[in-house]
Amino acid sequence: MDIAKLCGEINLQTEIKNRVIPFAESFDFTTVDKPLKDFSAYEKMGEARTALKEILGEDQDNIKMLTCMLKASVTAYGTYKAKGISDEIYYATMKCYSRFIEETYKRTGRYYFDRDWWTTRQAGCHLFRIDALEYEIVRDEKEITIEIHIPSDADFSSSAVDRSLEIAKKFFSTYYPETEGAEYCCESWLLDHQLQGMLREDAHIVSFQKRFEIFDKGESRTDFIEWVFGRNSADTDYAEFPENTSLQRKLKKHILADGVIRNAHGKIYCWN
Repeated sequence: MDIAKLCGEINLQTEIKNRVIPFAESFDFTTVDKPLKDFSAYEKMGEARTALKEILGEDQDNIKMLTCMLKASVTAYGTYKAKGISDEIYYATMKCYSRFIEETYKRTGRYYFDRDWWTTRQAGCHLFRIDALEYEIVRDEKEITIEIHIPSDADFSSSAVDRSLEIAKKFFSTYYPETEGAEYCCESWLLDHQLQGMLREDAHIVSFQKRFEIFDKGESRTDFIEWVFGRNSADTDYAEFPENTSLQRKLKKHILADGVIRNAHGKIYCWN
């Protein structure tokens, strides 16, 4: 496995790949060896990212940072193989890079990398794409939890979520037995109970919510603006937001009336 092969397997956009590979071929990765290794320690990955940015310095479109993230992800392939985790899960997980860059392009009309604050998880073997959903092993001093994340390209149907959860249970039992008994949790705008009043009873979002016991209604956030409307989450020109779907229309009406959406916290109590 090398960076060029990984770029090809994850369908990294040509415009980006043609900048990443020349940089990778000319860069001395020994200068960033420590922060890249520290991605594998959950408690160190944030500081490691900061240290990496300082070493890299000026970085147009974050190409240097992306290349280093890909380098760490190439190293992660060795961990996958040592544990016996399939190439299918590896490549599905690492396609986050091309997905994020495409999302940014749709939002801004320009290809660049802006998610290095998140991809330490994939590069450090803390987060895995398993069928429809992503699962992050969150470690602190007291306990381990498994955080569920919903990628923008996920099949959000009940059957797809069921399948992903069942595969994930077997995955963690097999490859990360220390997670046995860990709660499966989620923090997302998709768990805001207000959405049930905006959607049909059989809507995928409603079905997803009903799997969770909400233990914290959370703080009001604007993350949903990017995922629902394809706009920057800081955009407050609500009157200009699109109304192409029922959810867009209902949420637009809600926020124009000074309503907020909260990133609620829940844990799974119902698996199907």
